[in-house]
Amino acid sequence: MKSTKRILGAALSGALLIGALAGCAETPADPSSSLSPSPTVSASASPSETPQFGDFDLENPDVTQVLLGFPGTTTVMTVDGVDVNAEEYLYWLGYATEYVGYYMFGDPSAIDWDMDTGNGTVSEYLVNNARDLAAFNQVIRNQCAERNITLTDEQEAQLDQQMADAVESSGGQENFELALKEVNRTEEGLRSMYSASNFLYASLRDQLFPAQDAASLTAGELAQWASDKGLMQVKHILFKTVDNAGNPLSDEEIAAAKQKAEDTLAQLQASDDMENLFDQLMNELSEDGRYADGTLGAPDGYLFGEGEMVQEFEDAAKSLKEHELSGIVETSYGYHILLRLPVDTEMAREAWAEEQDASIGNQMNEQMTTWLDQADIQTNDTCASIDPKDYYERLTAYREQLEAANSTDTDSDGAATAEPSATPAAED
Repeated sequence: MKSTKRILGAALSGALLIGALAGCAETPADPSSSLSPSPTVSASASPSETPQFGDFDLENPDVTQVLLGFPGTTTVMTVDGVDVNAEEYLYWLGYATEYVGYYMFGDPSAIDWDMDTGNGTVSEYLVNNARDLAAFNQVIRNQCAERNITLTDEQEAQLDQQMADAVESSGGQENFELALKEVNRTEEGLRSMYSASNFLYASLRDQLFPAQDAASLTAGELAQWASDKGLMQVKHILFKTVDNAGNPLSDEEIAAAKQKAEDTLAQLQASDDMENLFDQLMNELSEDGRYADGTLGAPDGYLFGEGEMVQEFEDAAKSLKEHELSGIVETSYGYHILLRLPVDTEMAREAWAEEQDASIGNQMNEQMTTWLDQADIQTNDTCASIDPKDYYERLTAYREQLEAANSTDTDSDGAATAEPSATPAAED
């Protein structure tokens, strides 16, 4: 059942709300990942570390009611006057707690709730993040409502498929419902979250920052764009002088690599059909990245600009004319032979599209930040009564009881028990 938690992360495009904790981290949480930031470790503390609570009503679908004594539909905050319920807020409180717990303390059970972060205690930090993450989703909904943006029929169908995929990934409807309970999410709440983060966000972005279709660009326009960006297209044959971990090879191996490079260069320089021979030798000899089947990862070479390659490689490429072969170029990776080529139109088209996507993503992030800064976010007394430590301990104990009950049900159904293997299998 633990693995099913992974389906419940929200795909918040561009969410940037869980930041560094007292300077210990620079990477924001990726809400497209699983709820439990460390999927190889159980989100639950060990029974000895979990405060003892009475038996929870595991049949009640309203987990908030079970844990805190009020319904999950209870309003705990508003965003520009629009209600946000306890289920939404508590989902993000659990998310933030587990993210911070794993990445800052090694495990949520080890959280120092009263530690000073420089902006209040850890508990206050988590409350603020849960509020902001809940507000992020609500701002999307509010902005879409103002612009009459709703899900299209196609998006509704895609959302239906996402929900169906979530059920399948969980191992069926029963496991799906158990997974939802573990993170205090109803099916309706999950659907609303997917709707906002996966579809409404994209529609809002497309309306505000419409993208140009890369397919509409001509070869000439792409060539000019690549030239303006200083992009170069290069194929290379690499003979490595380091192993896959970056450690230097022996002197004998390095000498052998250099000899191979010299022999290969001599072949190319003597050829009347150098470019075709280059491709043949590159596919046969190059020690650049390869797929599992042995094929090169970049058979068409690399399209790159300034600062994207090691300096020696970049300098050598700049010195070449199109269709010109280099000498032996030594870098920290080994010995290279470069062939500079004209910029490939389709590779330029892909790079152009990626640059546009990044630009639009940055603009949308800035817009979301502005909206959040300007939003009137109000929390009420019910929200103030929720203590992060108490809530997470209750949720942990609830998960343990839920899992124990589910295991008992499985055993009582006569399910076969697998023999233990000699080597523990990794969890999916």
